[in-house]
This record gives sequence, structure tokens and C-alpha cells, in this order.
Amino acid sequence: MYQGKNPAALNSQQMLLDSLTALLKEKNFKDISISELCNHSGISRQTFYSLFGNKQNILLYQLEHAPYVKQPEDDDTSDMTLEEISDRFSKFVVSNYAQLQMIMDNDLNDLLNKLISQAMSACQQSFINLVNDEKNYAVSFMAAGICSLTQKYIEEHDLPNQEELTRISYKMMSGSIYRY
Repeated sequence: MYQGKNPAALNSQQMLLDSLTALLKEKNFKDISISELCNHSGISRQTFYSLFGNKQNILLYQLEHAPYVKQPEDDDTSDMTLEEISDRFSKFVVSNYAQLQMIMDNDLNDLLNKLISQAMSACQQSFINLVNDEKNYAVSFMAAGICSLTQKYIEEHDLPNQEELTRISYKMMSGSIYRY
């Protein structure tokens, strides 16, 4: 996926994203062809493949640039507390609710899991009592849990509530739901 700063390429990425968003209002993700997407956006197939490679990467691009997404190069999240992680997660869900609903409606949960795994990887310094190998397992475990929590929350709520989601995610991730 293209990561550069060329204004023409960035404009083409946005045009493809806009076209995909418009087409998703008419049909399911799996029913949209690359040709249809390129025709709708006015972007050549060659440009599409050089920018994204596949349709899923357009959605991943959208989510990677969404508010509250932790990127590995961010300095402010290397040693976040669980409360801060829960709060940031709930802000992400609330801010991107429509896009996340569309992802769930189109059975593209693997994209969300990939994004959350990247974000959790960037927060590994926050993990305690784990050796390096165990941190990778913790990232996978937490990402899968957060992805499932997101899916369940979206299924059960028409309007997101940030405070409620922060509380639920903190409770689940802290392990306070188990008997000792």
C-alpha cells in the first residue's frame, strides 16, 4: 500500500476511498469489482494496484488514518495504562462507528483485527510481567478480544456511548471479571 506524500497519489487514494464508500451504499463489498471501482473513481487499474493492491487495503487505509488510531511511530502511547488504552479504544469506536458498522456488515472483521493488532503492538511497552516472546501472544489475545468486543458492541447498540464502552473494555481487559 502506498505510504508516500505525493499529492497526486494521495488524491487518487482519496478518490478511490470515496468511490468505494459510495458503492458500498449500493452493494456489498464482495460484489464490487476492481474494474467497477476504477471506473467509478476515474482511476486506472494500474494506479489502483500501485496504490492499494486490493480492495481490503482501501478500508485499512481509511481506518489507519482515522482518529485515535495508534501508529507505531507515535510517542504518546508507548507506556499507556490500561485505562488510557480503554479510553482511546472507545474514542476510536465512537469516532469511526459508521465505518466499523460497514466492516462488520460486510464480514471484514479480519481488517479490524489487523488494525488493532498493529495498534496493540505499538503499546507493548505498557505490558508488564511478560517476557518478549509472551508480548506477541498478548498482542494477539488482546486484539482478538477487542475486535470481538467491537463487533458485539456494534451489534447491540445503535448509538455508541464512549463512557460505557470504556468501562466495558477496561473491565474485560483487566481480568476483573474472573474469580481469584
